Amino acid sequence: MPRERVLVVDDEVDVLDLCQRVLETEGYQVVRASDGWEALNKAREQTFDLLLTDIKMPGLGGLELARAMKEGNANLVCVTMTSFSTMNLAIEALRLGIDEFIVKPFTPDELVSSVSKALAKVRLQRENIRLRALIPLFELSKAFLSTLKEDEILEHVLRIAHQETHAAGALVMLVDPQQGWITARKAAGILAGMRVSSPHQGWSLPWEILELNQQVILQGTELLPTTTRSMALEAGIGPLVGLPIVVQNKPSGVLIAAREAGAAPFDASDVELLSILCGQAGIALANARLFAEIQRAYEEVKRLDHMKREFINIAAHELRTPLAILMGYASILAEETTGEMRERLEIVVRNAVRLRSLIDDMLNLRYLETGEIAFHPETLHIREVVEEVLEELGPLAREKPLTVLVDLPADLPPVVSDRQKVMVILANLLSNAIKFTPAGGTVRIGAEAQNGELRVEVADTGIGIPPEAIPHIFEPFYQVEDSLTREHGGIGLGLTIAREMIKRCGGQIGVESVPGQGSRFYFTLPLEPA
Repeated sequence: MPRERVLVVDDEVDVLDLCQRVLETEGYQVVRASDGWEALNKAREQTFDLLLTDIKMPGLGGLELARAMKEGNANLVCVTMTSFSTMNLAIEALRLGIDEFIVKPFTPDELVSSVSKALAKVRLQRENIRLRALIPLFELSKAFLSTLKEDEILEHVLRIAHQETHAAGALVMLVDPQQGWITARKAAGILAGMRVSSPHQGWSLPWEILELNQQVILQGTELLPTTTRSMALEAGIGPLVGLPIVVQNKPSGVLIAAREAGAAPFDASDVELLSILCGQAGIALANARLFAEIQRAYEEVKRLDHMKREFINIAAHELRTPLAILMGYASILAEETTGEMRERLEIVVRNAVRLRSLIDDMLNLRYLETGEIAFHPETLHIREVVEEVLEELGPLAREKPLTVLVDLPADLPPVVSDRQKVMVILANLLSNAIKFTPAGGTVRIGAEAQNGELRVEVADTGIGIPPEAIPHIFEPFYQVEDSLTREHGGIGLGLTIAREMIKRCGGQIGVESVPGQGSRFYFTLPLEPA
């Protein structure tokens, strides 16, 4: 059932009554007016789909009414009623875009047929227009996908608007987010010289389009404000179409296409194309601005990250020399003294070793990230590596105290790897196990050969790791505990270094953990080739 809104205009009451009764019976929503001026006022208050008007009326005639209403509603369907017809009248009606004629007197069936035919014809035309508009816009979509630069996007918009609507000029403007002014970014043809800045300077039409946030279609310059009209006349501008460019739900620019004075007005296909063009431009501009923001944020993060790593590198190098001196003298004094003084010096040495370990972690991470660390493969036995690591970290386990169990089969085959890196990997895992296992707990070091690899495990009876933290524990500086309230030391680099070094050694690293019961870290190394 049709639901189109129809404005019926005739100076004869009988004709108005007949048209209203017939069309309402067919389901149309009918509004009536007895002359052209009354109809024009009603058109300003509400939107209509179809105008059914008598041609000859006192005052404002039907053709003049149709032209005036089409200026505000380019999609309006027009049907005229007349008692006579001439060739000149028909030509004028066609020029104004009248869609159907009906000759008085007419029957109800003829009236319904004329109205429905006009609407059906316009629907078909609009569908053809929509399909025709998609062809250049398809190419534009590919162009938009290939660039994230704002100027290139506007260049594409200007070119399509200028060429595909056969306009004599086109203009693309954007609002400056800093000053709030609208400036011409791209222009061509007769619109190249138009100045726009503030609402009170230059061409005011773009500001009106922005404020209304809707398209403006003018068949000439008569309805333009005085200042704007004089500028348009000076530039030779006739029919024009202006549409807002909406970026992220905010009117942020304007596209205007114009033809020379006296040229044919833009038809519905032109308006449809420009409307879709503005929609695509808004999306492309939003993407370009989002990309620019992300790029700026990324560059800032890179800068801060570089500063952080340079600080760590400089600090680590500057700390190493005084720390080496401190450890050297403290170790000599510890060997030369006895009793309580020796115990205190041993505490100094142990904490100096911990500090050296932190410094080594920071430097190792930098070397791994920059690729400056070399790989020196050799045949080694994991038992020897375990003994060397325990020699260094054993005192920390005994101090707590913890039980450290070494469960290594006697027939473990050797591996081909970098001894220093394997020692760092095992030391980091063992250090974490000691750190997160409460006093009285147990740490176990085990290994087995399987599937051409040597699997080394460090298991503890410590606090365990929450499931949601496991995907992140190998990330740099990640801490399961809050940095301000955590009970355990470290800067969160040990596992990151272990992961990167095991990659250099051609192996893998992983973890299994149950909160409250403990964790089991493991890594694999290739066995010595046969």
